[in-house]
Parts: sequence; C-alpha cells; structure tokens
Amino acid sequence: MTDTIYSLLSHPWSGLLVAGIVTVLGVLLARGRRRWIKFLGYPIIAAGILLAIGAAVAWRRIAKARSAFPPPGQLVDVGGYRMHLLAEGDAKGGPTVVWLVGSHGPGFELYHLHKAIREETRSILFDRPGSGWSDPGPYPRRTSREAEELATLLDRAGEKGPFVLIGHSYGGLLAANFARRYPGKTAALIMADGTPPDVFMYLPDGGGPEIPEGLVRGSRKLAMMKLFGLGAGSGEQMAPADTALARLLKTIDERLSDVNPALKALSAVPDWATASIFEEWRDPKTVADLVVYDHELGDLPVFVVTPAGKATVAEVRAIGVGDAETDRALKFLEQARMRYVRISSKSELIHTPAGTGHNYPYETPDFLLDVVRRVLADTALRSAKGPTP
Repeated sequence: MTDTIYSLLSHPWSGLLVAGIVTVLGVLLARGRRRWIKFLGYPIIAAGILLAIGAAVAWRRIAKARSAFPPPGQLVDVGGYRMHLLAEGDAKGGPTVVWLVGSHGPGFELYHLHKAIREETRSILFDRPGSGWSDPGPYPRRTSREAEELATLLDRAGEKGPFVLIGHSYGGLLAANFARRYPGKTAALIMADGTPPDVFMYLPDGGGPEIPEGLVRGSRKLAMMKLFGLGAGSGEQMAPADTALARLLKTIDERLSDVNPALKALSAVPDWATASIFEEWRDPKTVADLVVYDHELGDLPVFVVTPAGKATVAEVRAIGVGDAETDRALKFLEQARMRYVRISSKSELIHTPAGTGHNYPYETPDFLLDVVRRVLADTALRSAKGPTP
C-alpha cells in the first residue's frame, strides 16, 4: 500500500488530486444533517482550497524548473523508465570513474569533483530514480534494485567498464553492493567514508529501527511539504548562524556554485524515493542483503578514505544518542568507519587531513581527487601488466 501511495504522489499533479479529495470530503460533510457535522465540513473545505492553491504553486514551480534546466546529459531507458547520466571526458585507455553521492541525492551534488577530473579521464554522474532528472521509477526503492539499475544504465549508455566507483556516505553502500553483484564491471572501489550497515543496526542508544525510522519520517514530511509548495529554503538559510553546520553548508554551496541554480530549482520536486530507500532497513532479509561480508570482494582493490579522528559529540547527538551512551557511540563510530577495510584482501586505509570530517569531499576535494588519480594510475598499471600468473 505504501509503495502505491509513493508512486501516486510522485506525479507533479498529485497534490491537486489530494486537495480535490479533501475538498470533496468537506462538501459531503457540509451537506450532512447534523449541525456539528456541517460545521466540521466547512473548515475541511477551506483546507482543501488552501491545499489546491499550494499544489498549483508547486506544480508551476516544478514545470518552471524543468523548463529552465533541461537534462545536461542523456536520459536512458532502463526498463520502462529513464535515468539521467552525464558522462564527460576521455578514459584514455584507463578506467572510467563513477561518482555515487550520499543519501539519495542527485548526481550533481558531486559535480565539483566530476568537473575537476573530466579532463584527465572519463567521469560519470548519474541520478538515482526519483532524484535529479531521472524518472521516479518503480517502488519500493532498494539498494539491490539500484545496483541493478546502475549496471543497466551503464550498459545501455554504452559506457565500457570496468569502472572505478567512488561512493560518499550512503553512496558507499551502493558502491559496495554494485561491486559484490558485478565484480567484472568493477576495477576498484573508493569508499569516501562510506556508510556501513553497522551504523544503522548497532549504534548505541539508537541502533535498530530508530535511525532509519527517523529518516523515513523526515523524508516523508519534506516531500509532503514540497507537494503543496511549502518546501524549505536552502540549508544555509535554515542553519543557525555561525555554527559548524552553517559553515559546512556555505562551503558546499561554494563548491557547487556552477550547478547550484539547477540543484535548488529541481529540489522543488517532491522526493518520495528517499523515504522508500530508507524503509529497506525495516526488513531483516533486506538488511542482510545490504551487507558485504569480510573478504567477500576477493582481491578487488578497495580504498577506504576516512577521517582519522573520532566522531564529534555533535555528530552523535544529531543521530539521537543520549548522554549516557555518548562515549560508547564515539568509540563505535570510530571502529565502524573501518568496516569496509575487511571486505577485500587488497584494502587500503587512507586517512583524510586533520580537522576534516564526514563531508571532506567538500571540505578538502583536492585530497580526494589525488586519491582518485593514484587509484587510476595503479589500475592502469595493473591492466598493462595483465593478470598475475
């Protein structure tokens, strides 16, 4: 039932449909025989009218955004729906890099890295279904499905592997799952502080269902607000002034200055896919399918690029950890960051510069780009030598 609702609400006009249903309900109540039922009907009619106005504003805003910012890449049919892919640069005989953004965001959120490397190799950004310029796609959204969609997208776009996959945060989870399912298409993994399943399942005072449930509720609320033209402003405007969060959001805005107008315009589109993807943590079978076990990737080169220091108290507070469990949570997160080191016999741990945190791809992009260049050079050298006898 939830998936049907998500699919219905993914259409730009769905807000008007909801508003119409509310208004009709109010009219029916207003025609009732009992006085209290009549009085109940009138405010519901008013609410329906207000929702209709908001939905019309939202629909116009979405249409305007899509008209002003057409897809910069190509829309590829992956099975009855289209995904957006932007591929630029020449691989020059080496592997192509594929960037996988955190959360369920559009590919342009890592555009600054793509722009910097596309003159040196072939670089790919893509939008998961329901984000950016991609169609919503079928529900439920699941990481296993999105790994298959990415493989189909690359094949049908004519992109030749194997690929170097670079996954930041939740994008690291997708990168690892792609590599597990398609080892022949994967030349190397760069886990940019990739999120392991452990964080969701075993975090002290917040593991199990609590973190994903909070993410699902927050994603639904934001999508519903956007459906009726009530989407919040930029994160920088919402963050308290002169805080670490405000400074980080300002840095991100600066890094993405080339594409910020498009990103902010397209953010008006209600995103139900993010809520759906986080729902996969509710099913134990789905969670087990997300895990990449120790040494499961064989000898695939895996580079785990993560901050050296512990998580901060502010970070553990943000994910709901209370005072009593703060110390345990800090130690747990420090070790959880090492989780992906064990998935291959050829893993390497690389620490980011001191003072950087989870969002170091924005704080110190040149550091990550240097890692990518080194991995590309190593991969090209291995290819030139051929398989080890």
